[in-house]
Amino acid sequence: MSRAMTRSARVIALASGKGGVGKTNLAVNLTLALARMGRRSMLVDCDLGLANAAILLGLNAEVTLEDFIGGRIPLEAVVTEGPAGMLVVPGGNGIGALPLIERAERRRMAQGFRPYAETLDYMMVDAPSGISRQTMSVVATSDRVLLVLAGEPAAFMDAYATLKLLTLDHGCDAIAVVTSMVDHESAGRDLFRRFRDVAARFLPCALTHLGSIPRDEHLRAAVQAKRPLLEAYPQSRAAAAFTRLAHALDDLAMPASAGGTRFFGMEVLHAVQ
Repeated sequence: MSRAMTRSARVIALASGKGGVGKTNLAVNLTLALARMGRRSMLVDCDLGLANAAILLGLNAEVTLEDFIGGRIPLEAVVTEGPAGMLVVPGGNGIGALPLIERAERRRMAQGFRPYAETLDYMMVDAPSGISRQTMSVVATSDRVLLVLAGEPAAFMDAYATLKLLTLDHGCDAIAVVTSMVDHESAGRDLFRRFRDVAARFLPCALTHLGSIPRDEHLRAAVQAKRPLLEAYPQSRAAAAFTRLAHALDDLAMPASAGGTRFFGMEVLHAVQ
């Protein structure tokens, strides 16, 4: 017998067609910005091959999400506290890619994350770059996808390939876009309009431009210092952009979707496939 549940947590998956477009920096600083706004926020680093979120936060992760998925430790042993009270679930390093998560592992994920469903406002999921089946499955089971888009031609086309899979294969029909590495806000809006116009010709989805992240050398400096930008350089252009994005995200209407498929089955445990 299934048991429906309510939750306050909204699961936001950050996706990109390729690496190097600022996705993990966005995940880290957006989660921190939400926490500073008083939102109860958790960052889940699902990039088990090249996990960097904990490094950008200056955290020394002795155990990771991979240890939990493998059944070696409970999830609460992995969850650690970051700045402003944000919670962090570090990913693993060096195992190559997100592993194939079978039914037993998905059930374990559901059981582990369910206690947080009613205590959090946001669960930010930093998904691996690329369009593997496992990555798309993680992204598609969120309440809202944030697709990170850069203007470099390969990044533009990879973002479109990601959008195509999410829309046609997984039924995602409402996706928010963050334009990254732009010179200014108007350039970000122009980039989004070009992307939206291409998508509108072929794909049945509604795209929303959440905002832009400017090119900012402070981002590189914060990475080298192993500190989130909002703490290391709070007066920078990019820090102001992350704060605006957090407010824009908080203003989006995102009702939780019923059913057993959302983020490894937090709603209906027995229905995990």
